[in-house]
Amino acid sequence: MKKHLLLLLCSILLILTSCRDNNDENIESKNQINFQLIGKGNLMGSSYAPPQNTAITNSTQWNNFLNQIDSSNNHPSSTFTETNIDFNQFMVILVVDSVYPNGGHSVDIMTIDENSQNIEVDVEKLLQGDVTTVITQPYHIVKIPKILKPVIFN
Repeated sequence: MKKHLLLLLCSILLILTSCRDNNDENIESKNQINFQLIGKGNLMGSSYAPPQNTAITNSTQWNNFLNQIDSSNNHPSSTFTETNIDFNQFMVILVVDSVYPNGGHSVDIMTIDENSQNIEVDVEKLLQGDVTTVITQPYHIVKIPKILKPVIFN
């Protein structure tokens, strides 16, 4: 009887240890990436861009985006914390929402996580209001260290 009880206890202990190890592996395989804000707000006037979730990895892509949003009388990029990005060290995560006929909308990059397969960007729309009658297009732009993995937006 003692042998059966000891065998049962060892089996339970083995199962519990195995479950804990699997959970630890899942936690360790996902690393949160710190990001630096480049710009956040609303494009207005004639400075609109196609709605997009994009990882920009070179200066050509970045300059094309800046040329899309900047016009002769409106320069939203002038409010960015920086526009000269070293794409050898960094990449830009760009989220541009739809154009809305009113204000009070936002799009927010909440977290950026790296796992063994890819980089996951968690995007949320925190504000969904009808605050003003101004046409707006929410955007959020951040910079992260350059990582050669596919970027997935959630």
